[in-house]
Amino acid sequence: MKIIQSLTAFMLIISFNAFAVPEGAFTTLHVKAKDVDKYIELMKKNTAPFEAIGSDLAGVCVTKTGHQYPGEMFVWNAFPNVEKAFAATDLYDPMNATGQYKSMRKVKYSSTFKPLKEFKLQPAYERLWRLNLNNPMAYTQKMIELEEAIRNAGHDMNIGVFQPLGGGTEVFHVRAVSQSASELGKVVDEYFAGASWAQIWDESAKYVNEIVSDTIEHCQIIYTR
Repeated sequence: MKIIQSLTAFMLIISFNAFAVPEGAFTTLHVKAKDVDKYIELMKKNTAPFEAIGSDLAGVCVTKTGHQYPGEMFVWNAFPNVEKAFAATDLYDPMNATGQYKSMRKVKYSSTFKPLKEFKLQPAYERLWRLNLNNPMAYTQKMIELEEAIRNAGHDMNIGVFQPLGGGTEVFHVRAVSQSASELGKVVDEYFAGASWAQIWDESAKYVNEIVSDTIEHCQIIYTR
């Protein structure tokens, strides 16, 4: 097992060296909120935690379908690099939060994610797949092709691929983002109707070992430095 893991890590390094990985990183704090709307409003009014960790942007993603539990959501922070994202974990400990934060949420876990392709940060209605990938770089290249093809078909869609770093049992995240729920559904309808770009999505399946989960989320920016 250790030999296989070492070989996999080595191959990932080789792949990264041959692939243009963009700058930036994200941290996520996954919580169970007692009242999602009130919790979001509280964070909008109290930006001190975001300021303390040096976040460039911060936002939330609320799970709409495919819940693991009621009140499922996460808070995300965007940083210019992994260095600052990792450093942020020493600047604020959500496990030790007091006052309203402590009473309004139950912290599940946190993670850091590295984008593997350029990603236009325009949060809205997002389909999120958690995937076990056997070739992350090849899969990412397919998502680059897919995003271009879907946009050429007239859809304003952004696709992101993110690798977890220090994420415990987290796996790769793939996000397809549209600016409305109906537009997100329209893209799915076109896939089942045999859109020309559907073949690219089908071809990407060979790089997927397992679909761990499939959810719909509503995301938004709540803080800008």
